[in-house]
Amino acid sequence: MQQYGCPSCHVIPGVKGASGHVGPPLTEIALRTYLAGRILNTPEGLMRWVMHPKSVDEKTAMPEMNVTERDAADIASFLLTLR
Repeated sequence: MQQYGCPSCHVIPGVKGASGHVGPPLTEIALRTYLAGRILNTPEGLMRWVMHPKSVDEKTAMPEMNVTERDAADIASFLLTLR
């Protein structure tokens, strides 16, 4: 998550320096039903959002960060522990 700059925009519990306020806090993200108000919060949906946010919402401020599929799977696995 550090490598992709996630902490600069989001508050993320358990991630050092993750105190950004550009994007929403990711605290309790695992409890959310939808991501970006558009896709179900499943491992696959979260991976899609992390890898290609513009494919979900073309107007999102979240940038395409060239997240690899493997890294997206790891990020999704971690985020889905935040309850």
